Amino acid sequence: MIQPLNVARADSLYTLQHGNGTGSQLSHPNYLDLRDRNRTFDSVLAYNVMQAGPDTGQNPSSVWVILASGNYFDALGLKPTLGRVFHPEDEHGPDSAPYVVLTYAYWHTHAYTLS
Repeated sequence: MIQPLNVARADSLYTLQHGNGTGSQLSHPNYLDLRDRNRTFDSVLAYNVMQAGPDTGQNPSSVWVILASGNYFDALGLKPTLGRVFHPEDEHGPDSAPYVVLTYAYWHTHAYTLS
């Protein structure tokens, strides 16, 4: 049921959590402080998973969305199949870098509605 993450060195990934696990999100300033003061880990990244309903004009559906820090793909060593991902230099603080990276499966099944 549980599959390992398809990233390099998945066994070296750790999760830092604030609080008791329910509503335990770190604020953006706290994440920046952890990232900038990090002397232990190769990288510190931030992400939040949520559900959204993108309006593609036809066949609205619910999808899972990951809001991620600019270093998300670089830290995990993920490369795009097509196009590009975002990088730390694309991030300029909270609510910035309005980039979207689609999974191959979503792009493949919705390509006709995205053009």
